[in-house]
Amino acid sequence: MVMFRKFRGLPRLPTWMLFVLPVLAAAAADRPVTEVLGIADLGGLDQGEIVSYDVREPTDKTLAAGLAMYVEAPPERLIAAVRNGALLMGDSDVIAAGIFLPAGGPEALNGFEFGPSDAEEAEALSEVEPGSEFNFSAAEMQGFRALARTLAHVSETEKLRLLSRRYREVLWQRLDGYRRYGADAIEPYARSGGATVDVAAELRTFTEQSAVLRHYAPELQAALLRFPAPSDAASTLQWVERKVEGRPTVILVHQMVQPKAGGALVAVRDFYVGHSFNSSQMVLGILPYRQGSLVFYSHCTSTDQVAGVGAGLKHAIGRERLRAVMFGRMERLKASVR
Repeated sequence: MVMFRKFRGLPRLPTWMLFVLPVLAAAAADRPVTEVLGIADLGGLDQGEIVSYDVREPTDKTLAAGLAMYVEAPPERLIAAVRNGALLMGDSDVIAAGIFLPAGGPEALNGFEFGPSDAEEAEALSEVEPGSEFNFSAAEMQGFRALARTLAHVSETEKLRLLSRRYREVLWQRLDGYRRYGADAIEPYARSGGATVDVAAELRTFTEQSAVLRHYAPELQAALLRFPAPSDAASTLQWVERKVEGRPTVILVHQMVQPKAGGALVAVRDFYVGHSFNSSQMVLGILPYRQGSLVFYSHCTSTDQVAGVGAGLKHAIGRERLRAVMFGRMERLKASVR
């Protein structure tokens, strides 16, 4: 069983933030959103092109990028498309997905199951050790190895079934902890040499240092930091199985939608990822602009793969790959309202 860190109550915002955030939001309202984001290619934007802007990378493990586009459709149509899964629809890397209903239980994960083509991945799970191959806590890894010791004489089909069930149990424990206690319940990933990855700290950093949230939705910023405390933002939890670097992985996702100035801001955080990267958080803004909507998309991802020797080159390559994924999502969103 996963052991959660001692719960210390809902995270509190520093007192100064409670006064400063509304002031910042009011000041931003007097500046064009394109100026706040730092969008330089206004001509391309107004012609309907997807243009880029810079997003600060708060740690040496962070990849960050921003994209924006003008869409000749009202904000409500785009917001409805996002709620209906437009960012995932048509993504060839997505294998399966499901929603966790408020009163639901672990049965929501029944759509995840290793198949014969996943035998190599399942075999690696049965031998998992602290390192970079998988993202599990030390206790979760011990659970997989303990199960593996009982599988010596079972068929391959049964082995896949039992390893899938164990994986679903891990996912459910992480999901249930997060929805009850928020980021404080996220178990760190175990790495070699006794090192760990503190996903909760990463997500807090992404949220606290988000210029978009600070300027346009301080109430959404506070809701993310205080989750699961009540807020005006609509909250959804889901799981997505997708191919990442050619391997199947399950991602646990939290989405919050905050109405704003005739549009909305949407925050999506990946608070558990099976492998390849540690966590990520995107903020999607949909606001009235000209005869339609301005859509802006800022994304921060944490990965161990870009730190250390050659970090500059690794970041440049990783940033371009991230932009490519983001570009595909923006194109799918735009196509969904044509």
